[in-house]
Amino acid sequence: MVRLGLHAAAVLYTGGSIAQFLKLVYNFPWQEMPFIIDWMIVILGTVAVTTLATQTRRIDYRGSWEKPVHFLIIAHLGVSVVLHSWTIYSQNHDLYAAFPLEYSYFALAYFIFFAWRSWTIRLVSPDKSGH
Repeated sequence: MVRLGLHAAAVLYTGGSIAQFLKLVYNFPWQEMPFIIDWMIVILGTVAVTTLATQTRRIDYRGSWEKPVHFLIIAHLGVSVVLHSWTIYSQNHDLYAAFPLEYSYFALAYFIFFAWRSWTIRLVSPDKSGH
């Protein structure tokens, strides 16, 4: 079950990387994004955030740099789940108009980094983590 949550984060950040790249190439408006994308982010993001937050003791951190990155991923996914839940509730993507095209350059970089980190995360066995 833990792997499912970790893979959910990896899939979201891989898809987000692709979306940010396409935004830079085609400059399509986020407001035209289909609501199925919001649903996927809410569902997979909730699974990922729950797993990442509850399984921190099972993470085999590669160095002190990875702990704040882990927290940033949890925070980013948590906020993303809330924002995409709001767009589903309001049936309106106008919230995303606040993100200019230039934001996608930055977002593409951290989405790729977060995707790499999510795909390569290592776990320690439950007996070594104290669970």
